[in-house]
Amino acid sequence: MFIKKEYKVILIAGKDSFHTNFKNNNITKIFLPIDERGMNPFSEIKTILSLYRIYKHIKTDLVMHFTIKPNIYGSLMSKILDIKSISFITGIGHIFLKKKSLIKTLITIVYKYALSSNKEVWFTNKSDKDLFIKNRIINNDTNIRIVPGAGVVFKKYPIMPKKKDMTSFLMIARIIKDKGVMEFLKIAEIYKNNPNTTFTLIGALNENERGSIDREYLKKYIQSKAIIYSDYQDDVTIPLREASCLIHPSYREGISTVLLEAASIKTPIITTTVPGCIDVVPDESYGLLCEPRNVNSLRRAVENFLSLDQDGKDKMTGKTFIYVKKNYSREAVLKNYERLDDYIN
Repeated sequence: MFIKKEYKVILIAGKDSFHTNFKNNNITKIFLPIDERGMNPFSEIKTILSLYRIYKHIKTDLVMHFTIKPNIYGSLMSKILDIKSISFITGIGHIFLKKKSLIKTLITIVYKYALSSNKEVWFTNKSDKDLFIKNRIINNDTNIRIVPGAGVVFKKYPIMPKKKDMTSFLMIARIIKDKGVMEFLKIAEIYKNNPNTTFTLIGALNENERGSIDREYLKKYIQSKAIIYSDYQDDVTIPLREASCLIHPSYREGISTVLLEAASIKTPIITTTVPGCIDVVPDESYGLLCEPRNVNSLRRAVENFLSLDQDGKDKMTGKTFIYVKKNYSREAVLKNYERLDDYIN
C-alpha cells in the first residue's frame, strides 16, 4: 500500500527466518541485533545504540514499532531524535500478568515515558488497552486505536469438507506453557486409546525460550502415541483444512492469528475465555470455550465437541466465518494504515 503511494519503506528487524527469507525489491531491509526475550544488559545496550544509529541515518518521517522491546527502545530513540512514531502493542507479555514485582514497576515506568511522545498507540484488543490504562502507562487522552493484528486473507484459505470417519484435533503454537500446551498434552493422553480421535501438535520447540516445554517431556507423549508432533511450518493451511477441530487453550493473546485462520476456513474451534481468544470466539455460539489452565474444563469442551452433530458444527463455523470476515479481514485492517498519510505529508 505504501509502496504504491511511492513512499520509501524500510524494514528493521532481527535476523529471524522471516527477515532472512523476506523478499521485496521495493523494501529496504536493515538488520537489528536484538534478542526479543533476553535480559543481558550488554545486549540491550547494543540494541539501543544500534537503533539510535539506524534512526539517525535513515531520517524517516514515521516509524511504526511492534512488540515490547521495539516499542520501548524505538519510541525512546524516536523521542530523542524527534521522529514521529506509533507503537503497536501486539501482546502484553508475562510481566504484566504478575501482581507486583520490581521488574514490572520498572518496565511500567519506562513504557509510560517511551509511549508518551507517540502519535498513536495501537492495541490488538480492548483488554490490553484497559490494562495499560489501569497501570497508568497511558491515559484516556492518548490517541488509541484497536487494530486486530494483521488480519486474515480469506482467498488464501479455500473452504473444504472435513473427514467424517475420524475426529482429528489440532493445536498450532510455540511449544511453551503459556499457549496451553501442557493441557493439550494431558487431554491427548486421556484419549490416546480412542480409535476415533487423533491429536496433532504443530509448533517450534526452543528450550531457551521462557516457559518452554522440556524436550524429553514432549517426547514421552510422542512415543506413547498420544500425539502426532510436527515442527514449525511456514504454511499451516493444509493441516488446518484437514482438522476436525482446532484447540487453542492459550493463557492470553494479543489477537490469535491461528484462530482467525481456522475461522476463515470454517474449522471448528475450542479455545479459552481469555483476551485475544474471546475476541475471535465471543461466546459458545461461535465455538466451544474452556477456562485457561484447566484440564477438566478443556476435557468437557472436547466431549461437547464430540457430541455435536454436523449441523451444530456448521452453525458455529458459519457464524464465526461471517464475524471474522467482517471484523478481521486484511482489508478491514488496512483501513487503519490508510490514515497514516496525515503523519507523512
